[in-house]
Amino acid sequence: MQAQIARTAPEFRAPIFRPTPPVPAFDLEPDPFDTLGTVVSVRAGGALYAEGDCATHWYRVTSGVLRTCKLLSDGRRQIDRFLFAGDFFGFEPEVEHNFSAEAVSTATVVRYPRNRLDLATADNPRVGVRLFQITLAQLGKANGRLMLLGRKTAEERVASFLLEMRKRSSFAAAIDLPMSRVDIADYLGLTIETVSRTFSALKQDRVIALPNAHRVTIIDLAALEELSGDV
Repeated sequence: MQAQIARTAPEFRAPIFRPTPPVPAFDLEPDPFDTLGTVVSVRAGGALYAEGDCATHWYRVTSGVLRTCKLLSDGRRQIDRFLFAGDFFGFEPEVEHNFSAEAVSTATVVRYPRNRLDLATADNPRVGVRLFQITLAQLGKANGRLMLLGRKTAEERVASFLLEMRKRSSFAAAIDLPMSRVDIADYLGLTIETVSRTFSALKQDRVIALPNAHRVTIIDLAALEELSGDV
C-alpha cells in the first residue's frame, strides 16, 4: 500500500521564476537637458572659465573633478566647491562668472548655452521643473557651506570634509582625494599647516588611516561623525 501511495503521489515541481522583461527604451523619459549641451574636456590644472568671463553657459560634470574658486584682494584663494560627476555649476545671477572653474583632474563636462535654456524652458515644462530641483540642491549646499565656514572649529571642518567626501564616494570606507592639501585648506578656510596637523592627529587617534597623500581610510566612523559636530 505504501509503495502504491508513493507511485501515485503528485510529483513536486519547483515554481518557475522568469525575470521581469526590461522596460522598452521608448517608455523611459530622457533627461530634458540631453539635447541642449555639447561635451567639453579640460586637462588637469586647466581652466574651464575664469572669474570675470562672460557667463554664456552653465555646466554639468560627467567625469573627473573640478573646483570653483576666487582670488581675494590680498592674494588668498577661496575654493567654493569641489565638483564631481553629476554636479551642475556655472549658474550666475549676473552676466559674468563670480568664480573660476578649474580641473583638479582631467575632466569632461557638458556645456549648456544660457540662451537655449531660456527657449527650452518656455517649450518644455520639464526643463523648468529640473532647473527648480537643481536650484534647491544648490541652496542646500550653500547653507551647509555657511555652517562649515562660520561656526566650526578646524577639527570639525576637517571631519566634516572627510564625511562629505565619503558621501561622494558612495559611503566607502576608503576615500580617494584627488585634490591637494592646499586645495583642502583653501576649501575649509584653514592654513595648510592646520589641515596637515589635523590629519595627523586623526591618524594618531586611529580615527583614520593615510595609506598615501591622496587616500584616506576611515577606521572609526562614529568618532569621525562625533568630531564633525553634526551629531
